[in-house]
Amino acid sequence: MKQVICRSGIKGWQSRLHAVYTSFEEFAAYCDIYYNHTRLGFESPEDAWDANPVVQGSVLPGDYRKV
Repeated sequence: MKQVICRSGIKGWQSRLHAVYTSFEEFAAYCDIYYNHTRLGFESPEDAWDANPVVQGSVLPGDYRKV
């Protein structure tokens, strides 16, 4: 994954959604807990997975976003 400086100012990563999670099931599990799909601006985990956007994040949950 590409290393980037996130909005918080710390080092993070950037990649396509499919490269971050090993499967849709893994992504959906995170969505159940952290609502990752809504952080990315999607109605459902399926919509986010199908779009496969470039995402960015770090150890801080607030850095997780669609680029």
